[in-house]
Amino acid sequence: MFRSIALTLALPIIVAATLPQQGPVPETKPEQQQQPPSPAEPDTKADGRKETSSPGKPGEAKLPATPPIPEPKPAQVGDRPAGEQAPERPPAASGASPETAAPDGKSASTPPSPPPPPIEKEDPAELQACLAELKTLGASFEPLPRIDGEEPGCGIESPIRLESPLAGIKLSEPATMRCETALTLSHWLKETAEPALEVAKPGRKITVVNNAPGYSCRLRNNADTGKISEHARGNAVDIAGFTFDDGEKLIMTPKEQDPTMDGALQRTLTAGACLHFSTVLSPGSDASHKDHLHLDVLDRKKGYRFCR
Repeated sequence: MFRSIALTLALPIIVAATLPQQGPVPETKPEQQQQPPSPAEPDTKADGRKETSSPGKPGEAKLPATPPIPEPKPAQVGDRPAGEQAPERPPAASGASPETAAPDGKSASTPPSPPPPPIEKEDPAELQACLAELKTLGASFEPLPRIDGEEPGCGIESPIRLESPLAGIKLSEPATMRCETALTLSHWLKETAEPALEVAKPGRKITVVNNAPGYSCRLRNNADTGKISEHARGNAVDIAGFTFDDGEKLIMTPKEQDPTMDGALQRTLTAGACLHFSTVLSPGSDASHKDHLHLDVLDRKKGYRFCR
């Protein structure tokens, strides 16, 4: 009996010696109980730290915090959904930047040339007065049918075939032109060329004007692009020189620095031509006029004249 009592007293002492000491376990309230983490929602962060949660309603699992979804921005120029190709740009209109191709495939860096002017209309009354004055000056000419050029802008409504601009002065070859051009040529020869020649070479007379054909359907300076030539409209005549009654010739070559009487005579003739013609290009004025004098009656705004 004493052994039983001793064992009964010793058993609590043995158990107390073997179990670790623990403080009192607080009683958990129902609203503080946490649900075990869901298998689909790990309770640790990517860096291994413990995921904490704020108190919530009983039985409600706390989802991990997610960044707020940004509001969509207004569409801007150049914005488009990922993976969507940019729409094709429409063909550039005339006058676009140099980097943009024109609809016809040509570069738009150079704007197209303006359309050539239509064939010049002749006022019937002015035309008849012009023809009558030519006859009074002793000119020899023949009216021709209307010329419709093979290219846009070429042609003469009432052309004439001029053979002699003044009595006693012939063209080296007949030239087709408008009456206004022929009449201006006649006045220049009568009022400028003959008086200047009388001073430079007393007693000498002009017998032949060495010329090129008047009408020619082409662009200026025979270029491939650019404006229509005044030759294509019957407004121009080219002169390569003069032949005098003694057989001597004045050949049109650059004479700006020529100290002779021929140089002085040619400079006087070309300068005086600008009193009659609206365009005067003397020999040597540019690469296309090395050996002849270009004269035309192009009507410019406010009577502007180009003399070189």
